[in-house]
Amino acid sequence: MIKKSFISFLFALVAFGFTACDSDDNNGQVRVPNGAKPSKEFKIGNCDKEEYADDAVKLNVKSWGNGGIAQEFASIELFADGHFLITSTKAATMPKSKVGVTRAADGSTMFKKNGGKPLQTRATDASGTIIIDNGLYTYGKYTRVKEGVYQLSNNTKIEIKDGSLTGYTTVTYTNSLGKSITITVTIEVTNKQDDIVRHICRSWRMDSAENWLLAGDVTIGYGKQWLDNGRVMQHTTLTHEGKNMGFDKDDLVDDDEDYCYRVIFSPCGTFVCFYIDGDVEIGTWEWTDTNNGVLRCWETFDWDDDDDDDDDDDDFADMTVRFEGKQMRIYGDFMDKEDNIIFRTLSVATFSAKY
Repeated sequence: MIKKSFISFLFALVAFGFTACDSDDNNGQVRVPNGAKPSKEFKIGNCDKEEYADDAVKLNVKSWGNGGIAQEFASIELFADGHFLITSTKAATMPKSKVGVTRAADGSTMFKKNGGKPLQTRATDASGTIIIDNGLYTYGKYTRVKEGVYQLSNNTKIEIKDGSLTGYTTVTYTNSLGKSITITVTIEVTNKQDDIVRHICRSWRMDSAENWLLAGDVTIGYGKQWLDNGRVMQHTTLTHEGKNMGFDKDDLVDDDEDYCYRVIFSPCGTFVCFYIDGDVEIGTWEWTDTNNGVLRCWETFDWDDDDDDDDDDDDFADMTVRFEGKQMRIYGDFMDKEDNIIFRTLSVATFSAKY
């Protein structure tokens, strides 16, 4: 089974023209298990607002102050849970996402890291600041010193001059050497006060990842993974029909190190996935149907920068989201046809609202 990021996996389904299914029966296929079906009604849960929800903002550098100090980043984003993400100028200029499909659907979960080139991380100090992929991104904690002034765990500080947080504004950035630079930035606080945006924009812990794999009117198997005291546990059930078709239990669940234990969504369209082995995935998201809870995700840029006749800046993957109390479930339902057999992959990732 070829490993893909969860975005790449869903891109593959979309690129091959797979059909997302929302009915209990599709042209004679086996009925969808109850656990794989989202409720018909989409509603907001009852999660408390995170501590820094009102501070969540993205600052995109428009012009860098003079003084002989080279530009150190392209943007700084503050998350509602008190963490920040700094995007380097290199990451900001990399080619946009492209689709290069090599494999059809299998029993993969939705949240999977990029097997071709995962983002490597290392802790840089006792505060927990993380350098991602040799400086492509920097992730860490921040504290609010006072309104508009934030101390970052990588020993830098930003001061936003304009409290209105709209359009352009001036920011004083103090780097780790104590040098202050005045920069002009554009402000992003997309739909900041929208309840549905605010509800998903927080840190989520993955409780479990479930997969059902079907072939025509036959159930191939079911797999589930979850964490128990930091250890990835799993349960798989492979049917007799699945065994006869050449499938095994590895087709139903991911490798343990590919388990995504935490996801952060920002109100400015960024998501960050953290994996058990320390790797990180960073991508982009948006609500496309707030009445029915449809979430669209895509990779931020193309790692390989290859030429692809199918390149399209609108490449994306859609999922269905449901909230209940302090939990969130993300559903995937896709089909592929191979050798006149329709394969169907159903996935459910369950999260709790906590760091």
